[in-house]
Amino acid sequence: MRLPRLFLVPVLASLTLAAQEPTLAGTWNQTKADDIAAAIQVTVADMNFIKRPIARGRLTKLNPAYKKVAITLTDKEVLVKFDEREPIHMPADGKSAPWTREDGDKFQVAAQVTKGQLVQTFKNEDGERTNVFQLSPDGRSLRLTATVKSPQLPKPLTYSISFGR
Repeated sequence: MRLPRLFLVPVLASLTLAAQEPTLAGTWNQTKADDIAAAIQVTVADMNFIKRPIARGRLTKLNPAYKKVAITLTDKEVLVKFDEREPIHMPADGKSAPWTREDGDKFQVAAQVTKGQLVQTFKNEDGERTNVFQLSPDGRSLRLTATVKSPQLPKPLTYSISFGR
């Protein structure tokens, strides 16, 4: 009787581990990033010579290649923390909530979580930013694709950053 139990316990433990879905939650470290400066240059290239350096400087300041992202998912809220910045708190039900960035700019921020994906949106009178976090099928990597749109820009700024556990 003891031999079957010794065999059954490891089998059940491995089934439990195999049944666990990969999760977005956790701390992720950058493994690769697009050339954000080049993406910014492409975005502002068609602007006039007066507005171009202003837009380039602002986009460069607001779009760093984050080194680390921590995601926390609960029934009530979604938290996203980039590098050493304060976490961004969003309702888990997808509704928007007010948020103020460190520089004082105010936004409405929302999060939509589906299996293997988190879509985070920031909106204010200057435009909007969408962060799409996509989990790899094996759960070992996370890709952030950021898109920044504004009436002041001739086209959206888009770039990606990849993270690993």
